[in-house]
Amino acid sequence: MRFDESFIEKLKEKNDIVSVVGKYCTLKKQGSSYWACCPLPGHSEKTPSFSINENGQFFKCFGCGRGGDVIKFVMTMENLDFQGAVKMLAEQSGIPLPEDDGDYERAAKNRSERDRLLSLMKTAALFYVHNLNSPEAEPHRRYLEGRGIDRRTITAFGIGASTDFSSLPEHLRKSGFTDEEMLKCGVCQQKTHDDGTKGKVYDALFGRLIIPIINNLGNVIAFGGRLLEKKPTFAKYKNTQETELFIKNRTLYNINNLKKERARTGGLSEIIIVEGYMDTISVYQGGFKNVVASMGTSLTVEQARMLKRYAGTVIISYDGDGAGQKATIRGLEILRNEGLNVRILQLPDGLDPDDVIKKFGAEKYGELIRESIPLVDFKLKNLMRDYDLKDVSDKRKYIAEALKIIALCETESEREDLLRKLGNDTGTTYQSLRRDLDRLDGNEPTLKQETIPKQPQSVDDGLKNAERFVLCAMLFGKPYAKKFNLLSVDFTDGVHTKLTEIISDSLAEGKEIFPASVSGLMNDDELDEYNAVLSSGDNVFGTAAEERYFQDCTSLLLNARLNSDLEALKKLFAEETDTEKRKNIAKMMADLNARIKR
Repeated sequence: MRFDESFIEKLKEKNDIVSVVGKYCTLKKQGSSYWACCPLPGHSEKTPSFSINENGQFFKCFGCGRGGDVIKFVMTMENLDFQGAVKMLAEQSGIPLPEDDGDYERAAKNRSERDRLLSLMKTAALFYVHNLNSPEAEPHRRYLEGRGIDRRTITAFGIGASTDFSSLPEHLRKSGFTDEEMLKCGVCQQKTHDDGTKGKVYDALFGRLIIPIINNLGNVIAFGGRLLEKKPTFAKYKNTQETELFIKNRTLYNINNLKKERARTGGLSEIIIVEGYMDTISVYQGGFKNVVASMGTSLTVEQARMLKRYAGTVIISYDGDGAGQKATIRGLEILRNEGLNVRILQLPDGLDPDDVIKKFGAEKYGELIRESIPLVDFKLKNLMRDYDLKDVSDKRKYIAEALKIIALCETESEREDLLRKLGNDTGTTYQSLRRDLDRLDGNEPTLKQETIPKQPQSVDDGLKNAERFVLCAMLFGKPYAKKFNLLSVDFTDGVHTKLTEIISDSLAEGKEIFPASVSGLMNDDELDEYNAVLSSGDNVFGTAAEERYFQDCTSLLLNARLNSDLEALKKLFAEETDTEKRKNIAKMMADLNARIKR
């Protein structure tokens, strides 16, 4: 389907880019633009380089270089083609799509390859569901019965069965799909003989219980297969291969049902994350509909950002074995860095969520959810397992490592509580632990709103950071920066000098400065430093002391220039032989010294 320009313009008007992007990340307004840590797939950062120009309705990331309008943003975030992004935005804003005036055959002919693949996956999913009721799928039904999975849950998850090698490809061919499309979707595979010739196309998950993987738009994008009985040469679980529809690290199992649950309840306070399909199904059947699986034990940034769209708190419920605990630690850091509140559900050793619900009931699992602990407590508890606190040497090592974890806490009340607990566990006084914590270098808590960043020890670094902040304040149009003359100081960096010229020219012409527009004037090798300039105000803007910090930075730069002039005069004085000229140089040096003192 083609969309005319008037429809696209209307669509953009109804979908303000700030509102759309705001569903994926936290935006902060600075000057005339909005800023955030880049939410785009494949780019992780701690300082904001992603900018939205509200007037122009476009976004630009100065870190990864990507940019565009609201449609391009949705295409990138949701892994959609142009048509899919338009449909999604139209649905969200209640705009009816224009009717297709062509007949069915022409529409089918022009259907995008992606639509063809999605149609194939849906056809395969329905085939597997139908298969589950066949006589050949009796072992599959017995397996589900043995796991305690009821009919309602089977329907909710679209569980099906594969009974042989050839039925699926035969059915897909009859439905109008080609072998090439089956292979491209990953539902089928093809054996290559020793002589290089190709064999028959066969079901990639033959003989397994089939669990469809469905995205947040309700499309089947992949399948998981579970063996019915142990076989030494076969993996217990197998996914269809990654394709343009299915990118594992950007997928959460059961996200489709989670989305429905959020709509039904009007919002979710928390999300439970488990490791695998069967854990998800068991927890869901136990009455906890807010559950997803991480498609493996290693969470990714993309998955963390997807979770953040649905709730601000996640409860990690991985297996109680060693591998599960280590995976939990890895996931904690990723989730925390994305601004999520993380709690850990502590399962009995050797048990997974499915085991707990089967052995002790859903009520017990709900109790464990309520008893879940914050991530810092969990990290300290896991750390303690590595040390024998009865051994003096081990105890000292544990205290040193524990203090590093506590130092990352953002609130003093949390630090105090954990220090007292650490003291009780190790028989150490609170006062001594407090002193040791205060002496830690490089592990200070995140900068608070009313603090001012410390100047680095290096003079050169201090000058460069001062230059960055002065330029940042000018770019964002801070009132206290408007009277400062940029030409009164010497900038040490080429990018800074270039920015000085751009800002000075804009001010002289009475033009407003847009940081996003300025980025277009930077070369590729200049963007990193430009990003550093824009990020230099992160911990200062919005505090009561930002104006004073600006004055400190300008004083540092002015003094640097005066000191540079003074050194030049000293050199002239040493080389000059004429007495009268030496007197004049000495007087100029005295004036400069007086200015530097002031």
